[in-house]
Amino acid sequence: MADPALVLCWPGKTSAAYARLGIDEYLARIRRYRSCEILTVAEEPPGKQYSAAHRLEREGRSLLDRLEAVRPYYLVAVDPRGKSMDSRDFADLLRRQCYDVARTLAFAVGGPDGLATGVRERADLLLGLSRMTLPHDMARLFLAEQIYRGFTVIHGHPYSR
Repeated sequence: MADPALVLCWPGKTSAAYARLGIDEYLARIRRYRSCEILTVAEEPPGKQYSAAHRLEREGRSLLDRLEAVRPYYLVAVDPRGKSMDSRDFADLLRRQCYDVARTLAFAVGGPDGLATGVRERADLLLGLSRMTLPHDMARLFLAEQIYRGFTVIHGHPYSR
């Protein structure tokens, strides 16, 4: 099978039922335009053996290792300190990476503790979804919806209004 056009990466399962349902719905809609898959890595469990920072870096290494299979890719790391975009700017990013450059566009969303420094440093773009703090399940759902919205902008469909 050819590499997917879009990859959404994150640690652990999406625990909130509403978020799982929403993500599944938007992925089905996105796949009308481009192939898309989710890559999950093991969420490092809290415990006394490792510090939170060490666990976060282990998740980050796992995430980057999983992405190596879909090279070349353009990595967008979702981070609160990242660049804010409106939906049209985001659609332009999708258009450039998925159609003009035609390489895999990978999005990394952190878990409860955020994203590892190594993932942020490797990223081609840091994207801020909101200046407000979002639960990681909500961030995943919000990202999936915005990707779908971006494709409707690109294709001139009325959903994007």
